[in-house]
Amino acid sequence: MLGFWLARTARKQGLLTEAARAVIDWSFSPAGAALGRIEWRAVVGNVASARAAQALGFHYEGILRLGIAHPDTRQDCWIAGILASDDRAARSWPAFDN
Repeated sequence: MLGFWLARTARKQGLLTEAARAVIDWSFSPAGAALGRIEWRAVVGNVASARAAQALGFHYEGILRLGIAHPDTRQDCWIAGILASDDRAARSWPAFDN
C-alpha cells in the first residue's frame, strides 16, 4: 500500500510524484520488491492525495467503508490500484472529473 504525507512547505514542487514514481518503479522491478499490484488509500475528501495518485496512473476503484483505522475511530476511504502491467499514464477518474 502506498500513502502520501508531505510538509506544507514542500508541496507544489513535484517532489511527491517524483518520489512516489521511484517507489513504484522499485516495487514493480524484478530486482526490487517484484510486486504485481500497489494499492493507494486516502480518507474520502483528501483531494490532493487523490490527484497525486491519479497523476501516477492509479485506477480509481471506489470507496472502502471504514477502510482507514485511526487510534480512536475508523473512516471511509477512497481506494485505487496500479498493476505492474499498467502503463502508468495519468488517467481520468470519473469520481473527480465531473
